[in-house]
Amino acid sequence: MLAWTAWDTGADPARFARGVPWIVDFLRRMLPPDLRVLPAALVGAIKTLEIALLGTAVAAVLALPLGFLSARNVAAPPVFHPARAALNFFRSVDTLVYALVFVAAVGLGPFPGVLAVVAYTTTSLAKLYSEAIEGIERGPVDAITATGATRLQVLRFGVLPQVLPLFLSYVLYRLETNIRAATVLLVTVLMVMVVDAVSSRLRARLV
Repeated sequence: MLAWTAWDTGADPARFARGVPWIVDFLRRMLPPDLRVLPAALVGAIKTLEIALLGTAVAAVLALPLGFLSARNVAAPPVFHPARAALNFFRSVDTLVYALVFVAAVGLGPFPGVLAVVAYTTTSLAKLYSEAIEGIERGPVDAITATGATRLQVLRFGVLPQVLPLFLSYVLYRLETNIRAATVLLVTVLMVMVVDAVSSRLRARLV
């Protein structure tokens, strides 16, 4: 199977080896860096960090109820199956697609990037949350249930203490990936802004 996929994708180590000098030349031409672009780069980096931080923070909260609703050992089957199917569907949509949709909805700027990060990260974190919840130890849950605790108390004292460390690690991982994704989103939004400005000027001249 792996051999067939390597052949079908054209994976050729010799071809890569022949391209190494081009990689070295590309890296060589990057040095020394042009420090004149540093101020603009810093502004873009701060904006990228803001998009990633806000989007991840909002998504981390929104994903909590979705994670419990899509966990097999917590939610009832009539709730679990639709919730898991919805997560799988919306998680399959790329962040750039969300960005383009939200640009059409709220206009240009960093805000559609924030909304795109929230939309994709919420579904991704909810899936990770649900898998963490499904992997909990039953002992603490059964012990708290035996005391006559309500379902909400069982979740609060039997489930959350086991999964919170995992939740935190998932959120930090998504923050890291969202910082990279926000960079691409900013480029996309800037391209849309440029195209919009050019088309507006063309329409003004033609009309």
